[in-house]
Amino acid sequence: MEQNIILPSILTQAQAAEYLGVSEKKLERDRWCERRIPYVKMGRHVRYRASDLVAYVESNIVEATAH
Repeated sequence: MEQNIILPSILTQAQAAEYLGVSEKKLERDRWCERRIPYVKMGRHVRYRASDLVAYVESNIVEATAH
């Protein structure tokens, strides 16, 4: 079942973590090591664009296969 969720266009790390269902530490590790989730650096602050988070989720969909 698809749900419509209203997101602000720019999210804090805490908001992004909540949306993705991961910890803030996971997002920090991703920035330091993996760099799979795009982010925006605004001075010393890290922000996430909602469009990037949605694209990240969409790119990680695994389709079920019939056996």
